[in-house]
Amino acid sequence: MELTKSFITDEEGSIKSVVIDFDTFKKLESLFLDEGLSQAMSDIQDEDEIDLETAKVFLKHHAG
Repeated sequence: MELTKSFITDEEGSIKSVVIDFDTFKKLESLFLDEGLSQAMSDIQDEDEIDLETAKVFLKHHAG
């Protein structure tokens, strides 16, 4: 994937921000979210499952 970008700099020329086009942003966002979901699923793969009603009761008693 080619990454076209522009830089926003301060008065000294130090890069402060990078601007990318929206389509590229959406692709990167999707990749990050997919990776995050994959990691979250991997993290809980060995945990016990509970049914919806049990989850509701748990959340009701532990919600801050």
